[in-house]
Amino acid sequence: MSNNKSDKNMEITVQRAATKHAGRMKTIKRTINYKSDHIHAFLSRNEQKLLNAFERLGAILRMAKSSNSAYLKINDWHTNINLAAAQLQLDALQEQRLAREKGLQLEGDFEISTPNDYKIEFEVSHPVGHTITQLLSGVDKELDEIERIFLFGALDDLEYEQACKQASAILTGVTDRIMKVTSPGKRDGGQFNPRYYLEFLRDPYFSLLSLCDLPLEIAKELLTEEQLKQVIKSKSNNQNTESVSVSKAAS
Repeated sequence: MSNNKSDKNMEITVQRAATKHAGRMKTIKRTINYKSDHIHAFLSRNEQKLLNAFERLGAILRMAKSSNSAYLKINDWHTNINLAAAQLQLDALQEQRLAREKGLQLEGDFEISTPNDYKIEFEVSHPVGHTITQLLSGVDKELDEIERIFLFGALDDLEYEQACKQASAILTGVTDRIMKVTSPGKRDGGQFNPRYYLEFLRDPYFSLLSLCDLPLEIAKELLTEEQLKQVIKSKSNNQNTESVSVSKAAS
């Protein structure tokens, strides 16, 4: 038989994702307590990928501080495009949930129990890593509400699965955009090099918008008319490139 008292006092193992700079320079440790099952499942598969994207961004910002124009270009893109796009998607998810909740009678004496190990520690090397906390907390808060109405029977499994896919797309969208925008920083297809990427950032004609593959419906809400033209042009060029590649492969 197990000892209930000792079971309760067992130390909970906290999931952890740490920068490669841990122990080599000052780092920031943040523990995120989350509530949703879906965030738990997402982090069990993607915690290091999430960290690596923000660590790459941090390395760029450290390097770019020697050039005001380069620094502002990447910092403004992350704040006003990358994270703003995620917020628009999160707002849309919340609106859908509120619309579904409207008029629902969630009656009954129910208690929802959340596992004690729903937490993760991120150790990052740059303050931009704080936006991991903000991003995860925002998505988790909405998912917690979605899971609540699911557990009360107000959503079926298919509707819950669709909401989870939308939530995942918010998180993966942020990291995928970082990786796409910084892809020119790989010299000859090798490892990413912040110094090499800085050469691109200093080029006034180097467009981050043309690389980040922003969904058109989000771009229309976020961007100026001139910026939107850049996105549409890049999407058109990419489609043409793909068509040529398919034609060559077929021949």
